[in-house]
Amino acid sequence: ADCEVVLEAVRQSGRALQYTAAELSADREVVLEAVRQDGSAMAYAALELRANGGRVIREAAASHLALAGSRAPVFTVLDVVVQESGTLVVVAHSLAGDSKTEVFPAQATLADLAGWLAEWHGRSRTVFVDFPGHGAPARWDCSKTIVEWTGAALPLVP
Repeated sequence: ADCEVVLEAVRQSGRALQYTAAELSADREVVLEAVRQDGSAMAYAALELRANGGRVIREAAASHLALAGSRAPVFTVLDVVVQESGTLVVVAHSLAGDSKTEVFPAQATLADLAGWLAEWHGRSRTVFVDFPGHGAPARWDCSKTIVEWTGAALPLVP
């Protein structure tokens, strides 16, 4: 089966996943699109994707990080500063040249950051986030912390 045809089918109806070939019911992108469209489609995913209640797929489906190939605004994060208190100061820039600063808790995830950026944008549920020198996270990276992704050093606790 052609992956693009199946992706379009599950975008229309997540339950179409039940009719896909076994290798496509194990494809993370296909299953993610199906679950985003209809959460109950998880029942038709390959066993390995349903592990731990499908936590990885469900987190990715709920994330504001855009899927590769989708249309979404792009934001560049040029600065992540860890303050002495452990909080993170993040400076993001839109392609329009606007910038905004936000303070996050030390354990904030890429999903938290993407949610803030989507809210800032106001017209898109999902966004692409680029970290120069670190790349752009995929939707599967949503549960990683901003510190993990960027390698920013947290202050040592005495």
